[in-house]
Amino acid sequence: MTAAADEERPRYGYGRGGRPLWSSRDRDAEALRRVLRRAGLRDVDERHLDGFAVEGANASMDGPEPFSVAYCGTSDVPQTVTGYRTVLERAGYHVDADPLGEHVLLVPRQPAQAAAPSERRLMAAAVVCAVVAAVALLASWIGSGAVRLAGGVGSAVLGVATVLLAAQWYRRRANLD
Repeated sequence: MTAAADEERPRYGYGRGGRPLWSSRDRDAEALRRVLRRAGLRDVDERHLDGFAVEGANASMDGPEPFSVAYCGTSDVPQTVTGYRTVLERAGYHVDADPLGEHVLLVPRQPAQAAAPSERRLMAAAVVCAVVAAVALLASWIGSGAVRLAGGVGSAVLGVATVLLAAQWYRRRANLD
């Protein structure tokens, strides 16, 4: 691929519906949208006028402004906005009510490099499984009889567990980035 083609592609790929993610702000806004969608909530668009919209988080003199997560609808506003807040807080976001509107929540940008505790635990478990699998593999090479069999089976099982845990970690990281 040429350098010119690389410059035309968005740095962070594409969001839902082919939305280009050119900046970390775009990436972070798409992460918020993804959290809300996974909870069964819907974006507002031409076909659905009752849904959420995520905007903002532009840089200012005081640092990045928070994202505005707005409910674009008229039915049961307090309950819907409370549902948005619950979903976002369960995903680890800090959420504030916008003092200027009952339809809007303010969500500060999360630090991109900070891994969630569950992500660190996943990677730690994958590393432990990999180390124990390597020890079991060595035991299967060195040992004989039952030790060789147990080491071989153990290394295979722990190797698969390592791959599954690492894949889970990767999927979570890919969803945040």
